[in-house]
Parts: sequence; structure tokens; C-alpha cells
Amino acid sequence: MGRAADLALFKLDELRFSVMAIHWRRLVLCGAHRADRVMVGGNWVVSDGAIPGLDIADLIRRHSAAARAMQAG
Repeated sequence: MGRAADLALFKLDELRFSVMAIHWRRLVLCGAHRADRVMVGGNWVVSDGAIPGLDIADLIRRHSAAARAMQAG
């Protein structure tokens, strides 16, 4: 029977993580907010901290347009 995994991997080599000796505490208490790699359903959806194929410039443009529309009421 096939099974798929969900997995998130974080880099802990930033200065803010150096204060904790226990690795899980680094993630929980020191603000790990950006995964380096994420696997969903057995497929990598984040690699090197980015979503492959995601056009960030277009996403920012559409988000800004939606925010302006909401402010205009």
C-alpha cells in the first residue's frame, strides 16, 4: 500500500538559533518562520526556501491590487 509523507525542514544556522542547545526548542522558541524544504504528499513543494514556479512579482502585484480594492471599499 503506497504512503506519502509531509515533511518540513528548517535551517538552524542563523544567529537567533544559537541561544538554544535543544534543537526542537530552537524551532519553537526562536521564531523559525520559513522552511528551507517542504514535502507534501511525497512531493517537494518548497526547495531552498522558495516555491518552484511561483512568480513572486506577479503575486505581489495581485496582492497589492486586492488590498487597494479592499481599502477602496
